[in-house]
Amino acid sequence: MFRLPLTLVLAAGLSACGSSGRQREPAQAPAGGAEAAAAPSGATPAANENRFYNPVAGVSIQKLPSWFFMSFEMELANRKAVSVGREETDAAMHDSSIPPLVVIGRYEEPSEKPNPTLKINLRALGDLRGASAVNAARAVAKFMLTIIPSFELEGDVQPTQVSGLDAGTFRAHFTLDVPHLGRSFPVKTQCWIVPRGDYGFIIAASDPSGGAEDYEADFQAMVASVVIRK
Repeated sequence: MFRLPLTLVLAAGLSACGSSGRQREPAQAPAGGAEAAAAPSGATPAANENRFYNPVAGVSIQKLPSWFFMSFEMELANRKAVSVGREETDAAMHDSSIPPLVVIGRYEEPSEKPNPTLKINLRALGDLRGASAVNAARAVAKFMLTIIPSFELEGDVQPTQVSGLDAGTFRAHFTLDVPHLGRSFPVKTQCWIVPRGDYGFIIAASDPSGGAEDYEADFQAMVASVVIRK
């Protein structure tokens, strides 16, 4: 039985889908800790405003021109505005100590409607170190069934590749509550896990329209643009 870090599991399934309701100035991500490679969302090279690159983590991604990089502070505000209906999971989801590497949203924040997002995280694998990509993704997916009450897998975990590296991917859906709006949203998500030694890249795409607005092609195009340093 694997013991999984909760931050790893949440990174695999939850992206910023709500709107915090007001614009804030970008904040710097916390320094240090196990995930020191994490940097503020939206840090792109000046030469290409659509490309994010983190030289410490060794990863880059090209967003589509119609999508927007989201600041870390806005991403955190959105996470704190939502609930999956389980107190312990919500508390971990609202933690600000380990930021994502980058979050890409379809709409510029603040948004009046729930914001589809694509997020890249770097997390310690813990007991999953040395597991195959598919087994790591399968363990994460099974654990998510226990910590998100409405979480349902759509089929089995599948082998794939991201940036020429072995990865495991799964699709699922769950319900996300936004208490201050008195609303709930059906979220469709796909996760890719790419193990790299003690750590793993977790790429999570979340669509709070429940698939009604069909962002699939956009998500796949951006994931195909990911480059991970070998």
